[in-house]
Amino acid sequence: MNISELINNIESARNLQELEESFEVTLGKKGRLSAQYSTLKNLSPEDKKKVGGELAQAKQQLSDTYEAKLDVLKSEYITTQLEQDIVDITTPHPTQHKGSYSLLTYTRRKIEEICQNMGFHIEYGHDMVTKFENFISLNIPLTHPATEMHDTFFLEDRDETGENYVLRTHTTAMDNDMIKAFGVPCKIIVPSKVYRYEATDASHDTTFYQLEGMVIDKNMSIAHFKDFIQRLLSAILETEITVRMRPGYFPFVEPGFEIDASCPICHGDGCSLCKKTGWIEIMGAGMLHPRVLEQADINPKAYSGFAFGMGINRLVAVKYRIKDIRLFTNGDLRFSRSFDQPL
Repeated sequence: MNISELINNIESARNLQELEESFEVTLGKKGRLSAQYSTLKNLSPEDKKKVGGELAQAKQQLSDTYEAKLDVLKSEYITTQLEQDIVDITTPHPTQHKGSYSLLTYTRRKIEEICQNMGFHIEYGHDMVTKFENFISLNIPLTHPATEMHDTFFLEDRDETGENYVLRTHTTAMDNDMIKAFGVPCKIIVPSKVYRYEATDASHDTTFYQLEGMVIDKNMSIAHFKDFIQRLLSAILETEITVRMRPGYFPFVEPGFEIDASCPICHGDGCSLCKKTGWIEIMGAGMLHPRVLEQADINPKAYSGFAFGMGINRLVAVKYRIKDIRLFTNGDLRFSRSFDQPL
């Protein structure tokens, strides 16, 4: 066997395919080196040792030559491919629509950030609640006419008392659980979805986001409440807001108030948004009813507090002058993309 001839056969390969063919001829299972190994069985022990050593040395030489040639041909192949398939990295890529926040998500997160900076805990609660959470714990007995204020989705599933679960009609349904979980004093907001079984129109929908807020401490007063609401609304609407409080009825607060904010568009001069009044109805609120505190095992003689609730959809509609809140949920991408908020 001429080793030089076999080495030359490998080194003369011009491409990877020819190199593979040379490998099969020299080092393959049916190659010339394997044929030489098969003759060892016919040799004497002394000759077998001598010839076996020579074959092992030859195999190492051929393997080294093959590996070196393989590296060269691979490098040449890659260089050729790069020259043939030139990629211009300066070519503009196809325009793709970037992900973004919806107005509702953007505003909700902004409200959460504002309230966190004011020292509030953020909780979301759960959509399916008991009648106790949604009504009784909020001073709304099941026999009370106030239950008719909410058109409620009743579920087939029942709680441990045998009563049907309901989809929460207001995030206030989380108050009892939150007070028990955090104790007093506490500052909590619940910015989550609520559900109403009612006809939809430009200002009403069956599902929307509501912000419930609650502050409980010693010696809380209406003055604390009004100052807080004015600062909160001014931060959310990004303009100085004046607050007007009108008497209102909500079973879980006493006294209760309807809160109006000075129009953020005309600043009280009168425009189409505020219907020339200079004011926009923004939320319901009031001082927590003593019975609500008692239901959460809090002594109303030692602690007091206030609660407020407003529709985030409504707030966004006011801020961005959107006339129909159903646009938030109808899936029209043209509407969504016209108000893209960066991630």
